[in-house]
Amino acid sequence: MKYLIVIVLLLAGGYMFPQVYEEVDGPCQALEKKLVRDNTKNGLENSIISNLARSISNGDIGEGIADDKFPKLPSRVGCLAVYYDIPEDWG
Repeated sequence: MKYLIVIVLLLAGGYMFPQVYEEVDGPCQALEKKLVRDNTKNGLENSIISNLARSISNGDIGEGIADDKFPKLPSRVGCLAVYYDIPEDWG
């Protein structure tokens, strides 16, 4: 029983971490914010993608990316998978 509680807590933490870290309401919005942050780190703060992602921060772009990469997963789970799969030097 203890192991089940630990596993549930780890899964809940893994699900909530991107949302809390990026200070947004959902995993797809967290994915978008991570993409924008990675692009601005590389000096692309005025790129079309970063400006678009900033203006449309409701998770639609993140859902599209997750659906392309993981079509069989629900979009929220796919966004989490892409969020954790992005290497730090992507961009």
